[in-house]
Amino acid sequence: MHDIQPIPRRILRNEAAPVCKVGASVTEHRLRNGMRILLAERHGDPVAANVLFYRVGSRNETEREAGVSHFLEHMMFKGSRRFGKGEVDRLTTELGGQNNAFTGYDHTAYWFEFASDRWEHALDIEADRMQSLTLDSSEFDAERAVVLEELAMGEDDPWRHLSRPIETLLFSHHPYGRPIIGFSETLGGMTPESMRDYHRRFYHPANATLVVSGDIRPRPALKAIRDRFGSLEAGVPYEQADCFRRNSPEPRGEVRVTASWDDAAHRLIMAWPTVKCATLEDYVCDLILAVLTSGRMSRMYRRLVLKEGLATSVSGANDARVEAGAFWLYAEAAQGVEPAALERAIDEELVKLAQDRVAPEELKRAKAIMHAADAFDGEAVSDVAEELGEWAVDADWHMAFDGGKQHDRITAEKLRKTAAEYLRHDRRIVGWCHPKD
Repeated sequence: MHDIQPIPRRILRNEAAPVCKVGASVTEHRLRNGMRILLAERHGDPVAANVLFYRVGSRNETEREAGVSHFLEHMMFKGSRRFGKGEVDRLTTELGGQNNAFTGYDHTAYWFEFASDRWEHALDIEADRMQSLTLDSSEFDAERAVVLEELAMGEDDPWRHLSRPIETLLFSHHPYGRPIIGFSETLGGMTPESMRDYHRRFYHPANATLVVSGDIRPRPALKAIRDRFGSLEAGVPYEQADCFRRNSPEPRGEVRVTASWDDAAHRLIMAWPTVKCATLEDYVCDLILAVLTSGRMSRMYRRLVLKEGLATSVSGANDARVEAGAFWLYAEAAQGVEPAALERAIDEELVKLAQDRVAPEELKRAKAIMHAADAFDGEAVSDVAEELGEWAVDADWHMAFDGGKQHDRITAEKLRKTAAEYLRHDRRIVGWCHPKD
């Protein structure tokens, strides 16, 4: 590891008034080394959540590095200078807290939740493994076996078996088209030295956003954070650390994928490339998803499952990411139903959505679903911290809890036009997974 050079322990603060969301008063601050801090003060329960986000995920990996972000997430719990193997989990348990981590396409996050009189212990752990991760070779090899087993277990899923080639086609020439967990070939080629270099490039204060949410006081919280992180070196500029990526081309006609699985089900996935997160069209796609698949009153569930019995399940996802997005539909045909009949019914609903405006009561229902989801995302202090951090790293944290304002401004005509523009037959990938026999 490179030496850490002391720098002035000064905090640069935002002078703007706190933003109040879901009962939390949120303020943003910056350390001199570039580390961003979001403090979400919300009293009530004597609990505080500490979530540290790094602006790095599978999007930032070269082809040879595929899976290193997720593998490194595992290794962050396997020992640092002050906290040896098992110490993070042991200390968390002794203090009556919880910890976890997750890796995405655009960020990686580590969170702790403690009683509010002991949350600062999380800062000690995070500061130490930010600058002094051990990456012992024996631990590295042992954890690689764990990740490879996780990869193998993930392959034993028919939906993933079908969705992976579709995702590769959706995001051709882009890391989004690779699985976050990577491949056995790339995982096998990783070494502690190559991971240490990746850690050095991305795991430093200038590439980190720390969110503390719950029963805290901003002034002492800032001091505690400054004491642990204020003297750490800023690190490699993001533009130098990041890899080159090509944009995926616009589709030139429908593409079909066929797979098989050893059971009796016929499974269908339709997917379209869409937009980046936090755009107006991203919010419109949320409402399209609610209209089509959210709940028993949604169009496709009501018709395909309840009324005509063509499918046993139907669902979807608006998967908007930092550099691109996708809209997904999933359905499983009922026993004895011809796959073509199910696909034909879905096509009819898509055409209807693109041609006719949704009724006022239907749009109102979709917006109510978004309001409910927004309220649920602020239920626990850890939810608040995760939402703030994800929005901060991927877009703008002020958009995290807008109270449904972005969805409320969308009209039925805007919904219709967006469906007509993006959910066209000539832009989609259609995948079927049929029984092997």
